[in-house]
Amino acid sequence: MLKIQVEGNANQVQPFLLDLDSRPDLVVKKHENFIAELQPDDKIAVTCYVDRSPNPRRRMRVAQLLCRDGVEIRIPLLDVMEVDMANGTRLIAGRSYDIFADNKKRAIN
Repeated sequence: MLKIQVEGNANQVQPFLLDLDSRPDLVVKKHENFIAELQPDDKIAVTCYVDRSPNPRRRMRVAQLLCRDGVEIRIPLLDVMEVDMANGTRLIAGRSYDIFADNKKRAIN
C-alpha cells in the first residue's frame, strides 16, 4: 500500500483526488484531513492510502463507438484513460490484446 500526501489549493487537490478515485487499476482506501466545505483558494493537505486493484476486471472497460450508419463497435481495453479535449473531442487510451493473433501470419512490408 502507498501513502500519498497531496498539498495545494483546494481547486487543484479536489480534481486530483477525484481522478485518483476514478482510476480502475487503483483502490483508494482512505482520505485523511479532507474537509468538504472549502473555498477554491484554501490551502489543504490530504493523505491518501492507495493500493493496486487485485481484481483484473476492475482494470477493464469497454469503449463503445457508434458509427454514422448505426453500427456499434465495442473494444475491451485495460487501464483506460479518458481526456476531454477541445471542441467536444474525447481521447481514449488503453491497452488491448488479441490472444488469437498469430505472429507468423503477419504481413511484412
